[in-house]
Amino acid sequence: MAWSDYNFHFLNTVSKQLVDELKRLETTPLNEDSLAELEAFQDKINSSQGIYLLHLRNEPVYLGKAGNVRERLAQHLNKLTGRIHGSERLDLCEIGFKALLLDQSMSTAANEDILIAFFQNDHKGLWNNKGFGPKDPGKHRDTTKPSYFDKEYPINRAFPVTGLKNNVTIGDLFKEMKKTLPFVFRYQKLPKAIADTLLDLTEVKREAEILLRFAMNQFPAGWHAAMVGFGMVVYKGRKAYWHTAEVVVSTGSLPPLPPITEDDAEEDISGDDFQ
Repeated sequence: MAWSDYNFHFLNTVSKQLVDELKRLETTPLNEDSLAELEAFQDKINSSQGIYLLHLRNEPVYLGKAGNVRERLAQHLNKLTGRIHGSERLDLCEIGFKALLLDQSMSTAANEDILIAFFQNDHKGLWNNKGFGPKDPGKHRDTTKPSYFDKEYPINRAFPVTGLKNNVTIGDLFKEMKKTLPFVFRYQKLPKAIADTLLDLTEVKREAEILLRFAMNQFPAGWHAAMVGFGMVVYKGRKAYWHTAEVVVSTGSLPPLPPITEDDAEEDISGDDFQ
């Protein structure tokens, strides 16, 4: 017979080679110094795109692809800074990474889904598709079922908020918390009377949850604040959250609605005026 068919699985072949090459690299601590060195290397070779692997306690936990690897790793570092595991803060010294920078043609050929599938053959506990990657679930997704990552590594409610004056308005406090906290801090647009309310923080510990509770004591009736796995949300009304959330209510407010169930988890009950 003078003819036949031939199938070459290009993406699979490339992906396996990239995963093998990534595995051969040494793990480097994920910190500001290593990210600065990575940025210098990216500038030197004039390439910032590639794939990377995060490690926690020397075990791989997340494989990703990015147009700028250093920027994406910096985002991950910031996110992990504000997380706890059990009752302890996540030890940043136990977080490492390795990265493989690629030229444009190879980066195009690197299929993230196939790379993850290859890597999961040996590592079943990756954070991929478990809620780690998204930077913010989105203001309309507050009431979806908490992800694995947010349940296993919830926010550090005691995260410090430094640089505050002893006398500050609620509006300025919330702006500073939104800018400073390494997790979601979202609040419904505040009426001017609330935003301009002056707080005396002289005796108040500068920690996220303590500051939020102190501010909520100055809100009129009808306002709630929910502390969920991915962050803190302040809103007017009795919106319900999953049972994993702790809801703080302002003085004179009705209690929050019953916890959300599987049946109504996808219902969108958020407003459009969040900041």
